[in-house]
Amino acid sequence: MASVKTFDYIQRPRRLNLITIRLLLILLAGLYCLPGIAATQAQINSSSAKVKKLNSSLASTRSSISSLEKSMWSIDQQILDLRKVVRIERTTNRRRFHEAKRDFKRQTFEIERIEKDISLVDFDIEIVQRDMNREQQRFDAMNVFKQRLAENDHLQRQKEYNTQITHLKNKKKPLLGELQNAQDMLQKLQSELDTQKDEVSDQALDADPRIAALNQKRNTTANRLTSLRTTQKSQQRAHAAETRRFNKLVAEFKQQQPTNSVAAATKPSESSNDSKAAPSSSPAIQLDINPGEYTSYVFVISGDQEPDIESTLHLKSWVESYGAKYIEANWNGFGNGQGPLNNLGFQEAFREYIRQIPKQAKLILIGHGLGGGTAIDAATRIAYSEKRTVDFLAALDPIGNGGLRANIVYDTKGSCVKPAEGEVTTNAEYVACIRTASKRKITPNIKYFYNRWQKDAQGPFDFQRQITSLNAAGDKVSVPTASGRFTIENGTLADQRRLFFSGNQNAHAVLLAEEAKVLPKLLVQHLR
Repeated sequence: MASVKTFDYIQRPRRLNLITIRLLLILLAGLYCLPGIAATQAQINSSSAKVKKLNSSLASTRSSISSLEKSMWSIDQQILDLRKVVRIERTTNRRRFHEAKRDFKRQTFEIERIEKDISLVDFDIEIVQRDMNREQQRFDAMNVFKQRLAENDHLQRQKEYNTQITHLKNKKKPLLGELQNAQDMLQKLQSELDTQKDEVSDQALDADPRIAALNQKRNTTANRLTSLRTTQKSQQRAHAAETRRFNKLVAEFKQQQPTNSVAAATKPSESSNDSKAAPSSSPAIQLDINPGEYTSYVFVISGDQEPDIESTLHLKSWVESYGAKYIEANWNGFGNGQGPLNNLGFQEAFREYIRQIPKQAKLILIGHGLGGGTAIDAATRIAYSEKRTVDFLAALDPIGNGGLRANIVYDTKGSCVKPAEGEVTTNAEYVACIRTASKRKITPNIKYFYNRWQKDAQGPFDFQRQITSLNAAGDKVSVPTASGRFTIENGTLADQRRLFFSGNQNAHAVLLAEEAKVLPKLLVQHLR
């Protein structure tokens, strides 16, 4: 019995030691998993070096993109100039072609005249030949006695007939030579006409070999530019991710060693321009601006159907080359577009933006679709209430609430309803909504208003030119939908026009692509 107790006392310390060791291992494992311990100065330095390297890569890519964009502009200008030259050449060739056609027609008339003259001579010969044959028949019908008496007269008349025929044939010979010469000239003119016809055919200007070569060069440059822009986006994502990692490491290092100075470690993050421009989902973003740092601020606002219009406009690098601030947004906020289904968040964030922007700086707003309607609201309500001038407002196929043009062109009471084919009652509500509303005015704080819209395809839900509705008597009538034209107050220059795309189902996107070519020419005077 004593030996058993002794063995139990001997085993207890061993059990305690095993439990203690296990607890220590668990504690060490927990300490090892703590985030603060993972951050070391070496990791921060490594992350900082990666941030600097990514900054350098981004700068190199931007420089290459800028160079290629300048090449694109140069090629576009060469194409425009060459098209003018080709048009002048074709105008000259067309003039020659039409002159050759006139000469050909004249020669045709000349041949017809000669042929008529020959026909008249042939007709005279036939008449003389007929009279000569009749005289011979008459003489042959006489008896022998009468033939002897009339023989001398008969021979004399036959001689006269032969003389007339010979004279007419002699008259015909030069006409035949003239006809042959005229036909040879006509054949020559026909050959010249066929040659010139090939030169002035109505083929596209781009089929000209000189323009085709420039177009091929432009396409090659555009492909390289697209590839570089893809690379830039990839680099920006990598830079943003590495910057977040760097900031996280610095924060962990501060928590781990609060008394240590980390000014040197935080320097790369503070000096990184791209980290300032990192996107945020919060609508109340604060601009990273210094008073007087930028002369112009360009807000580019995407809509719902085209959530990234910069991928079509390609304005960012070009705008920034003028020392302007380029700010991308969506119609419902300044984040990634995942906001409420209205533009109230954008409007309040925009109000905070312009309160930070110096009074002397220029404001430029460009919006497409719902973004176009948001830009108009921001300029005519927020900027107007803040007494800020908008130097340039571009609305590209603008629409309002519910995707309706009526809800942005008119100050409606509430929102109009979407018209639908065959729904005469709903359409009547839409028509009544427009007729009882007043036109929205483009306020005088806007210096220049540029407005383009289409009614050829969806984008706005009231894109139809006419809808079937009911009149006061209950009869079906055809009524026009809301126009895209706004009322302009005094003091605002306006350029408003509807564009035609002949029923193109992608007219909403085609309009944006067409305006991408026009906007740089319009913006340059507002950026300088």
